[in-house]
Amino acid sequence: MKRLLLLSGPMASGKTSVSSALQEFYGFVPISSGSFLRAHLVSKGEPLDRHNLQELGDSFDKATDFSWLIESVANPTIQTRPDVENWLLDAVRKPRQVELFRLRFGEAVKHVHIIAPESLLERRYAKRSATALNEYRNDVLHPNEQSARSLSGFADKILETDRYTPSQIADEIMGIWEM
Repeated sequence: MKRLLLLSGPMASGKTSVSSALQEFYGFVPISSGSFLRAHLVSKGEPLDRHNLQELGDSFDKATDFSWLIESVANPTIQTRPDVENWLLDAVRKPRQVELFRLRFGEAVKHVHIIAPESLLERRYAKRSATALNEYRNDVLHPNEQSARSLSGFADKILETDRYTPSQIADEIMGIWEM
């Protein structure tokens, strides 16, 4: 492994678009904590909504001192593809998660925090469905989302999706390893 990128930022900030650009232009392979959490919810017969995903992630954080994301998601994924040089995890939400990734993977890890003005975040979310804006306003109050929004202080770089296209942000991200 040459690079392990941790993306963070508020809901609707553009993480998915940036992730797609990194995959398309630089061959990053995603590590999906969401798939891991959804599989657990399905096995328990629980609804697959944001609240349940947040609560399950929080319970794993508490039970494992935040190490589940490395031990149960990242490591198994990385070990299946030793040929991959560029990995991407777009779901770090807590400072301790970032800290543990840096301790475990050293200089290979870079953390980028994606932001956009709140009015733009609301507009992006509102486009998803008729009830999305109310869901957004409720979900934004969850401690998990508040924690994700606070990660800018831990990031190697902060990038604004209202100023740059996803491909420009991908280019900026690649420059981080060159510094």
